[in-house]
Amino acid sequence: MEPELRQMRYFVAVAERRSFTRAAEDVYVAQQALSQQIKALEDTLGVRLLDRTSRRVELTPAGAAYLADCKRLLSAAGRAAQHARAVADGEAGKLRIAYTVTAVYETLPALTAHLAARAPRLKVETREIFASDVCRMLRDERCDLALAPRAGYPKGIARRTVRREPLMAAVGDGHPSAGAPAVELAGLRDETFQLWPRDMAPGYYDAVAGACRAAGFEPVLDETASGSNAWAGIAAGRGVNLVVGSLARQLPRGITLVPLAEPAPVLRLDAVWRAEHPHPAVSRVLDGCAELWPGERADGVSARPASP
Repeated sequence: MEPELRQMRYFVAVAERRSFTRAAEDVYVAQQALSQQIKALEDTLGVRLLDRTSRRVELTPAGAAYLADCKRLLSAAGRAAQHARAVADGEAGKLRIAYTVTAVYETLPALTAHLAARAPRLKVETREIFASDVCRMLRDERCDLALAPRAGYPKGIARRTVRREPLMAAVGDGHPSAGAPAVELAGLRDETFQLWPRDMAPGYYDAVAGACRAAGFEPVLDETASGSNAWAGIAAGRGVNLVVGSLARQLPRGITLVPLAEPAPVLRLDAVWRAEHPHPAVSRVLDGCAELWPGERADGVSARPASP
C-alpha cells in the first residue's frame, strides 16, 4: 500500500510545526486523528519519521529525507491540479484550429494573437484545409474547431457566425472596372466567374452565387476554375470573381480588387465545432471573436457554445 497525499500533508504540517497540537490546528483535524494518520504513515513506510517527546517533536534522519520528498510531491500534485483545472477552463492545453483561405490573412492572425495574449498557456495549432473537409476533420477529431464560410452541416456539428467580411470584385488589371471607386454587381452579369466548385468550398460558393442571384442574375461559371488557376484566369482577363477584402494585400500579380456598390454583399465566417463534448477552449475562442468583432453581438447571440 502506498502513502496517501493526505497523510503526506499531515506529516509536513507536524514536521514544520514540530507540534501535533499546532499542526492539528493548521490542517483542521483533531489531534488524535492526526496522530493516528502519522502512525499509519510510518507503518506503511516501515520507518520511524518522528521522535516524540513530551515537549517537542523531532525529525529522524529518515523523516528529514522524507520531508523534502513530500514537499516536492505535494507541490507537483498542486501543479497537476491547477493544470487540470486550467485545461478544463480552456486556459491551457492544446487547441487545433482548421481554417480556410478566407480566414488566413486577417481573421486567423487576429484570433491567434488574441488567444496568445489572453491564454498564453493554451497552445494553438493551425492547419489550412478546404471547407469541404470541415465536417470530416471534426468528426474524425483531427481538429477541435474550424473557421469557414457559412454552410449547412449535419446533426452533431455546431456553428456560430464570428465575422462578416464584405465581398469585393476581383478583376484583371486590364478590366474596365479596375481602378473604379466601386462597381455594381449587376454590371458583372455578362462576365465569366472564376469560382471554385461547390464541392471544394460550399459556403464560399453559396455566398458568391447567392450575391449574384440577389443582384438579379445567375453567374456564368468557368467549369475549369479551381485553386490557383482561378486566379490565373482572372489575371489573364478570362473572368472575374468575388473575394473577401482581406485578400487585398496578398493578391497575385495582374489582379485588382474593386469595392462593390452599397449595399455590398458579405461573406459570413463561422466558427464550427463538435456539438457534443466540445473542446474546453471553444467558449474562449467565441468570447475572443466577440471582442475582436463586436458587431456580431448585435445578433443577440451569446458567446457560449450552442447548436445553431
